[in-house]
Amino acid sequence: MKEKRAFWVLSKQPREITGFGKRRVPAHFKTFQEAKRYCNELNLRKGAYHPGYFVEERIGDRPVSAGPKKADDSGEESE
Repeated sequence: MKEKRAFWVLSKQPREITGFGKRRVPAHFKTFQEAKRYCNELNLRKGAYHPGYFVEERIGDRPVSAGPKKADDSGEESE
């Protein structure tokens, strides 16, 4: 079964699990455009010393930047 793609808005501040008023962080979206819009709104409202927010794409439960799963590796070495 093909795993679904999802976009998450996350905080650059470690272990932040809250939001501004009714805006939740982390937040899940189905499209990149929705996630980017929400991220921009949060960045406009963040405090002076808050590092900001970013959008992360995930396939299943793994971030896209994490690379392939170990089971998918064929064992070939690259040059």
